[in-house]
Amino acid sequence: MSTAPPHPVRHVDVGRLRLAYREAGDPDAPPLLLLHALGESSLSWDPLLDDLATLGFHALAPDARGHGDSDRPGEYSYELMTADTLAFCDAMAPGAVAVVGHSMGAVTAALATRALTAGSPGRVTRLVLEDATPTRPGGPRFEPFDEPGHPVPFDWPLVNALRAQRSDPDPAWWDETLRIDVPVLVVAGGPASSVDQADLKDFADFVADGLLVEIPVGHMVHDEAPAEFLAAAGEFLRG
Repeated sequence: MSTAPPHPVRHVDVGRLRLAYREAGDPDAPPLLLLHALGESSLSWDPLLDDLATLGFHALAPDARGHGDSDRPGEYSYELMTADTLAFCDAMAPGAVAVVGHSMGAVTAALATRALTAGSPGRVTRLVLEDATPTRPGGPRFEPFDEPGHPVPFDWPLVNALRAQRSDPDPAWWDETLRIDVPVLVVAGGPASSVDQADLKDFADFVADGLLVEIPVGHMVHDEAPAEFLAAAGEFLRG
């Protein structure tokens, strides 16, 4: 895991939105898309970018809308973030791509993978979901948070907009993403995680080609156990 200064921020226009991203590796290598958690940014993946690049990937970590150095349009939903991801892939990774997502990014990664592969088999090669899956109906309620009295490095309205969607998810999220037919690795954070681990197991069991690996350090798996995460994800991504 790198202790060097963060990779430089670059930008790409996707429609009317400007997204920031960090990258590492040979631009001609197979692309690996890394999607971060709510309230995080591409910085959360930055320490792993070089390690992932050495596996033979062009690692690409965008800042989601409202996060980091990306635009803050004031409109937030998982559907919009999925559309942004599709547009980013069209601009930066138009061929086959592997996708990794953590928490919020895992939900977006699964929705985007389903959208990409539904019309173009082979567009996504492999999918890694870190301690989250699309929410299924009847799950926990996510009460709104009060806005903090101090600055935060993201656009605050996105928090409760996405929490409301997680409380009342579109039933198609779960049903459609279970139709993903590329290999899927679900990395579970174990009992210390705030995420319902039964949902992770069910998703890995019900998807066509799923595998569950537990790294029992809580929700922030790749932060708390980067070597273990790299070992599990790297072996899976290389096939």
